[in-house]
Amino acid sequence: MGFLFLALSAIFSLSVAQVLKFIEIRSLRVLNVLVINYLVAVLISLFSTDWSGISEQTGIIPILLHSAILGVLFIANFLIYSKSIDKNGMGISIAAMRMSLVFPILLSLIIYNEDFSRGLIIGIILTFASLFLLVPSIKKDRRVQLKFAVLPILLFIISGLTDSGLKIFEREFSVLFNESQFLSGLFFFAFLTGTVILFARNQLNFKWKELIYGTILGIVNLYSSYFILMALKELPGSVVFPVANLGIVFVGTFIGVIFWKDRPDKKQWAGLALASISIFLLVS
Repeated sequence: MGFLFLALSAIFSLSVAQVLKFIEIRSLRVLNVLVINYLVAVLISLFSTDWSGISEQTGIIPILLHSAILGVLFIANFLIYSKSIDKNGMGISIAAMRMSLVFPILLSLIIYNEDFSRGLIIGIILTFASLFLLVPSIKKDRRVQLKFAVLPILLFIISGLTDSGLKIFEREFSVLFNESQFLSGLFFFAFLTGTVILFARNQLNFKWKELIYGTILGIVNLYSSYFILMALKELPGSVVFPVANLGIVFVGTFIGVIFWKDRPDKKQWAGLALASISIFLLVS
């Protein structure tokens, strides 16, 4: 079942990317769509779980704190990602986000002492190599301004922390709280953070298209996170995170070629070939 959950998570993650692509094409306000997305995710989580006996749980304060931190990191990560793409380029930004999977992998192997084999280690090494090949080439004439150089570093760190936070929930809190309860808190704090930002900007108003796309995004975003948590219950994090990252990049590339007329270069096709080998090693 673990690999089924992992496949479902990848499908919903790819759906998130496609919705965001439509939002970009239609020039909608991204943060406004994100706020609606988190509100929808909260409401679905609230009404799809049993809350009886929750007040009796002794770990409610730690899980609320954990959810609050992750909620803020979730929306901050997206905003930093958008800023980094604008200032530093797509190649650097994607590389920073994808390479951040080193955080949950090391957490799984070192802190939680998950078993690892020679094939797993080779698969992890090939994962990083393939991700380097898969990112878009950076234009030679593009200069990265020094004052924006901190953005990819923040993106690398925050992406790694959010993935690690999901692993920590699975190991530390999943006995006391189910996935829907956890995600309700996480998305609520992300929604609260986005709402405060919009209020401060005097942009707390929404167009019909933003409401529609926010609702769609909220559904696929919620189940992307839900199924990755379910996969972590069945499989070690040292397998889940590399396979999830590679699978999304691998399938996403072909979706881009077929539907969005993207044209990967030779380096990226080599990365896809290497990715298929690393996925085989990780799941075998």
